[in-house]
Amino acid sequence: MSVMLNEFLSSPVAMRKVINNNKVVIAEIAREFKDRKITNITTVARGTSDNAATYFKYVVEAIGGIMVAKFSPSITTVYGSTVNLKSNMLLAVSQSGMSTDTLMVVETAKKTGALVVGVTNNPESPLAKLCHYHIDLMVDDEKSVSATKTFIAELTAMYLLANKLSEKSAKTNIAEIPPLLDDFLVRKDDLREFARRTLHINNFIVLSRGLLQSVTAELSLKMMECCYKLSRPFSTSEFMHGPISIIEENTIVVMLAPSSEFSQEFVNMATRLSLLGAEIIAFTDIPEVSDIAQHTFAMPACRGMETPFLYTMAVELFVAYSAELHGTNSDSPRNRNKITITK
Repeated sequence: MSVMLNEFLSSPVAMRKVINNNKVVIAEIAREFKDRKITNITTVARGTSDNAATYFKYVVEAIGGIMVAKFSPSITTVYGSTVNLKSNMLLAVSQSGMSTDTLMVVETAKKTGALVVGVTNNPESPLAKLCHYHIDLMVDDEKSVSATKTFIAELTAMYLLANKLSEKSAKTNIAEIPPLLDDFLVRKDDLREFARRTLHINNFIVLSRGLLQSVTAELSLKMMECCYKLSRPFSTSEFMHGPISIIEENTIVVMLAPSSEFSQEFVNMATRLSLLGAEIIAFTDIPEVSDIAQHTFAMPACRGMETPFLYTMAVELFVAYSAELHGTNSDSPRNRNKITITK
């Protein structure tokens, strides 16, 4: 068993740690956020952490009505511009807490008066010490070069923070999700077999919508990083605005299609892709999508905010097994270091 796979399997434990150990600091952040009458949030992150920030954007905008923007670090690090973030909370997400560009953005944001919150796996990191508040992911050392349990820990932190910042609470009780993941992991051998049956995929599109946009981006990233398979994520709506032209006979499309507000859109998309000759690989609980797809992994029915966690677990194991079956070293992908320092 690869280190990466073993770390993915410990994701429910990682979730429980984040939930149990960050209640006080998240309550303090929410209190200051509301006391200062902050109306906007800006995120800064890279890679897997940026995918988690995408989830945060969806959740806090959907339940809290709070506008979230993403900061492009080069505005500060290369163009040398100082953006006034006085009325903002800057949310900096970084597994290592050491990325030069993130630190430079945080330093500048603090000078303009922003409330700065850091989310890292290292409370002694430069980022953790620089921020006004720090949310600790507490996933211990990740030995795999690729981010593993970090992602689901970040999703957990993003959900907890979004829920506390919002005037109304989400309907999902996040404490109920780790047991659901434990139950799902019983099917890990089924996912290995699914990875074996779809081992031929290469140069593929990943489609979903809404809350799962973060998961499609993470699946795409991990397949490129660990399996060396070129892919590109799209929302189903965005895909219709031009990229659908790429579809021809045997084009491979991976769909993450849970029953949700977008169920009919997923069915319509699968139908159209099939008519165009695409090969559809679906993670879904929608019978119509399952019937159309050439390969389906039957997902459990999910409710709202819990959906990204279960689909994350599915695609992470899918990537780990795909890498294992391809014979690539998922624990140490080529051309990669554990900590990436960018400017």
